[in-house]
Amino acid sequence: MSYYITIHHGSGVDESPGNLWVNLSFTIKEHFYLRTDGALICYMMERIREKKFKLTSEPWDRRSRWCISIPVSKMHETKDGAAADALQLAEWYRVQILNGNATINRELLFDRKPFYDGKECCRGNVCDLILHPEWWLPDPSSDASSDP
Repeated sequence: MSYYITIHHGSGVDESPGNLWVNLSFTIKEHFYLRTDGALICYMMERIREKKFKLTSEPWDRRSRWCISIPVSKMHETKDGAAADALQLAEWYRVQILNGNATINRELLFDRKPFYDGKECCRGNVCDLILHPEWWLPDPSSDASSDP
């Protein structure tokens, strides 16, 4: 299930370790047009139809902003098969959103600056411990050098 999409009533989307993930990233230019859940889900469907996504074994939206990941229920040999599977799930999400049974947390999705050169700038240039745990780990070399 996508990290940013919430199903209010009923079961969500099942995940298994064998899932592939369709990762859709957004830019600042696109952000202006994605002000509602309906606009965002329709844009996601358009990107899937155009095959403008990255197919990976791990969801990117669990570790970054400005990206939504949709699980693909089975392994596909081609990007076309994964796109068809992801499009079917995106259409189901769209129906849930239109019926008021689902929402996309756009505030969380777009609350920080997008990735730039592999790093994500956090709010006020203060790094977030959850998004960047590696930046918060103490440097072992600095501990060794401080000992007399």
